[in-house]
Amino acid sequence: MSLTKTLKRVALIGAGLLTSSALALTPVLTPDLTAQAVKEGDTMSRDTGVYTWGPYLIKTYTEDVRLQPDSPEVDGIALGTPYERLRYESFIQTFQDRPLTTAQSAQFAQKWNNKISFLLYTHSPGPVSQEEELWQQAYNQGQATETKGREHSYLDLYQPATLTVGGKTLTAKPEIDGPYGDQFTLPAGTPEFRYLGVVHYTFDLTGLPTNGTVTLNFKDSTGKTYNQQANLSQLR
Repeated sequence: MSLTKTLKRVALIGAGLLTSSALALTPVLTPDLTAQAVKEGDTMSRDTGVYTWGPYLIKTYTEDVRLQPDSPEVDGIALGTPYERLRYESFIQTFQDRPLTTAQSAQFAQKWNNKISFLLYTHSPGPVSQEEELWQQAYNQGQATETKGREHSYLDLYQPATLTVGGKTLTAKPEIDGPYGDQFTLPAGTPEFRYLGVVHYTFDLTGLPTNGTVTLNFKDSTGKTYNQQANLSQLR
């Protein structure tokens, strides 16, 4: 599956596949939950080839690739718990004809012990043709970081985010997947190439509550502030 197709779908696949009566997410997966997450991802990949976020898609701003006059840079925000991250990994590996083995599943699950990740699905605020110039301006002002192995873009302007949980504030640096070019439709109906990318913020909740509400605070490349809440009690 191409990343651009995945990005386009992020605001469209919020329908629930997963229902859970859990009162808190599971920070460390049991062998049974590990097997269940792998099975869900594998089944989605084989049956439809479309990854369904369900309740893990906690916010959408843009319905599709048709932009509105007030369309924000962030298209959607998803929350990756240890269970969801393993489910997604299983989906991707099956899609690539490399289903996870039991050993690989256990290793991946262990990697995500006590961690949650917020995934921001974004698009550039302007056309691709302007990205290098805008990046250079931001870099000269100390607002952008130099990149290695990828094109300069709006994604380089993302800074660390904070997560408030259990009365404590955690900080995480952005991890960037992108940029990727794709065609959007402007309000006037004309097409325009924009960059796409996913910004990951991962937090370690070791010793902290895994139920109740947490609040993510971050700024996009234009400086707009977002405060997004998520109820961990509603997720596995």
